[in-house]
Amino acid sequence: MKISERIDGITGISAEYRGEVLPAPKSVKIELTAACNYACKFCVQSVQKGSGTMDRALFSRLIREMRAAGVEELGLFYIGESFLCHWLPEAVKEAKEVGFPYVFLTTNGSAATPSKVAECMKAGLDSLKFSLNFTGGKQLADVAQVSERFFEQAITNLIAARQIRDAGGYKCGVYASSIAFTGEQGDAMRAVVERVKPYVDEHYWLPLYGMSGAAVAAGFKPRPGNPGRLDNMRDPLPCWAVSTEGHINHDGTMSACCFGPGAKREFVMADLTEVDFLTGWNSVKYQELRAAHMRKDVTGTVCEGCAAGS
Repeated sequence: MKISERIDGITGISAEYRGEVLPAPKSVKIELTAACNYACKFCVQSVQKGSGTMDRALFSRLIREMRAAGVEELGLFYIGESFLCHWLPEAVKEAKEVGFPYVFLTTNGSAATPSKVAECMKAGLDSLKFSLNFTGGKQLADVAQVSERFFEQAITNLIAARQIRDAGGYKCGVYASSIAFTGEQGDAMRAVVERVKPYVDEHYWLPLYGMSGAAVAAGFKPRPGNPGRLDNMRDPLPCWAVSTEGHINHDGTMSACCFGPGAKREFVMADLTEVDFLTGWNSVKYQELRAAHMRKDVTGTVCEGCAAGS
């Protein structure tokens, strides 16, 4: 199955997920670390400034509860950059041993060194996606506030990932996504994509998301909410993030938003250090928020401030 088909399977919100009390989500992203080596102006990390790493025992408990509940796809990342977590390969291995059919990662690429990627693929990683959203080192330095050399490092690591996959015979897809900017920025971005296309199994474009207000604060003009892939966008309401995919922060709290818990943690729906996964997934706060999404009126909810509510 193509990665784009998996994405569409989540963002489409099938009939059984259009309600208030729901079965286990199809997919869950769990944050191993809140740290990131980038400080992108358009990312929620710029306003949330998270830090900390998930407790290993909590991780082990949660992935078992999720798998027992029926979760099929496990993303070992959320807002932070998981390649900064020293036990990432062990997390991949444990997730596969627990029985997840599909374990995936998204990375900015700069920390996805060949040695770390090889360890993850050997552990059973099914999908590795590189987010490529900059046209060169100068722009990366300005927007992500890091050294210009990180740009080429990310490209080099992507190419190495493909070579490692092929040489090792690993069953891990190598993918890339990019934000579809317009004008000169868009032309330059397409040139970058052409550089990496020979090394990825699939590349897809994304619209500029609202990211819970972070993109607006950075001076961007995003599309409402998170409508999915550019080639298969959907209405922003109801939002799939409250229905078909779970999002767990490094501290064990569960967020209703794919862009994080919010600067004031306003999107936190449950604390999984106090309740089990399914109980948190169907908390009263979640149910009330889903009801508003199903009505396509999030006025007065935590989602009102997102572009999805406009």
